[in-house]
Amino acid sequence: MFLKINCFKALIKKAWSGVGLTVGNDGTGIYLLGGYWSIYLDSVWMTKKAKAAIIELTGFIPAAGQAVTFWKSEDNQTEERELLPERYYKPDTCYFKTKYKDTGIRIRDYGRGVAVLQNTNTMGNIMLAENIVDMVDNSSREKGEDPVSPPLSESGQEGIYWQNETCTLKCMPVLVQEETKEEFLLKKLEEYDFEEKRKRP
Repeated sequence: MFLKINCFKALIKKAWSGVGLTVGNDGTGIYLLGGYWSIYLDSVWMTKKAKAAIIELTGFIPAAGQAVTFWKSEDNQTEERELLPERYYKPDTCYFKTKYKDTGIRIRDYGRGVAVLQNTNTMGNIMLAENIVDMVDNSSREKGEDPVSPPLSESGQEGIYWQNETCTLKCMPVLVQEETKEEFLLKKLEEYDFEEKRKRP
């Protein structure tokens, strides 16, 4: 798994304590949903630490073909859900043509932290939750696990994906309000090519 385990634990706990943590089992792996993000973990590659972190919050992992949402409460509230089609949490990103580059720029304002990613084709910029982007870590992979892909998207609207054979991470972009500092910064950053590390002609 190419995710920092401490960040992974914090992310799923926040969902469980708030909007709810959905766990689905498609028979070959499990997916986790937490509002604006999803994570798919292949059963063969799933680490003991990741599995233990999930069970610590939920008490169990649903059986194959089932999905359940868990909430933190006195009686550990749960609700059964329909299992999502695979394309929502584990699409084949080999066919995605839009690649993004993490600019390394972080904006911390309005009570949130966001990371700026640049479309390497159009130089347009988007914002994603900082904790999601910073969770991706090639050095956290298991032995024999392939490197993680760069951030990829089919069109940008359905989310940004990182993927290898063990794990798929998806995050929805943060909406940018018009006539704000964030909008101005994103537009200004289009003048710089972060892939080539130079100002655009």
